Amino acid sequence: YFDEPWATLHWKAEGTLEYSSLLFIPGMKPFDVVDNDRDSHIRLHVRRMFITDKADLLPHWLRFVSGVVDTEDLPLNVSREMLQTTPVLARIRKALISRVLSELKTRSKEAEDYTKFWDNFGPILKEGVWEDAEHRTEIAPLLRFRSSTQEGWTSLPDYAARMQEGQETIYFLTGDHAEALKTSPQLEGFHAKGLEVLLMSDPIDSFWPERLDTFEGKKLRSVTEAAEDLAKGEDQPDITPLVTAMKAALGDRVSDVRATGRLTNSAVVLASSGKGPDLQMQRLMRRAGKAAMPAAPVLEVNPRHKLIETLSAKHEDAGLIADAAATLLDLALVQEGDLPADTTAFARRVTTLLTGSLG
Repeated sequence: YFDEPWATLHWKAEGTLEYSSLLFIPGMKPFDVVDNDRDSHIRLHVRRMFITDKADLLPHWLRFVSGVVDTEDLPLNVSREMLQTTPVLARIRKALISRVLSELKTRSKEAEDYTKFWDNFGPILKEGVWEDAEHRTEIAPLLRFRSSTQEGWTSLPDYAARMQEGQETIYFLTGDHAEALKTSPQLEGFHAKGLEVLLMSDPIDSFWPERLDTFEGKKLRSVTEAAEDLAKGEDQPDITPLVTAMKAALGDRVSDVRATGRLTNSAVVLASSGKGPDLQMQRLMRRAGKAAMPAAPVLEVNPRHKLIETLSAKHEDAGLIADAAATLLDLALVQEGDLPADTTAFARRVTTLLTGSLG
């Protein structure tokens, strides 16, 4: 790396295990950003003689760290098989991980300084929460997120400190762009109740929260699965005939149609069915060409929206409800950043509706 390191770690261990280590955390991303190599390449030396840079001295989620380790506790003719089984390397590896995490913890106390690191390597560090059960709880406080209520970056400890009295859940929303997430209809009910939502826009964010599950005893939950949390203690207008008619019209395109209290301005929003991958995970799988049988979403309807009130009064008009239901589902998909299943039919329905509204 041709830059000033963000951090330099240099120490010598003495005692039952002796080694010297010089590690660097770069101050900028590497140039080979399209490189799919997820292995760490810390250089292992024995008595100052280079042995290999494939000794896995650091895990995948710390592969941004570069440097050298020199030890005298291995023979010069160490074999590949010995590198894989010797307890010496296992102990060195454990010490290196501990030292890097300690450095990150210390530097994370300076928000502006830590932001430089996070902007470069934050998504890689998140991989550790997904794949490293031993260090998962140590990594979690080091993560940073955008927020629906705060400017700049925030952390899980900061979120927990701001939680409302009696709040037992850390809410988050995943998507492609944090700025777009801030205006998502998914947040309307949370804004109305003053609940903060963490905004996550890295692909890995669709995976790791499931593994972490809780932080400081608080459950992590996607807002697409938290409709019941917002509906507690609220009475909703009864639009059962309308949602029944809409569900019949949409068939297997949805797993359910239901009224929701988590919308204030929008007429509809999609929610996870709770079976299979959530909405963002399905989107990522499709882009990767690995889409399995998709889990049909739930279409949630705002019973207080003027459009829904009008449709509810005309729920017996099967043709109107069929067109409206299909259009509302497609609009909900567009809100989530997806395309309607049939863009031509969607355009035709919207054109017809506009023509009718203009007389």
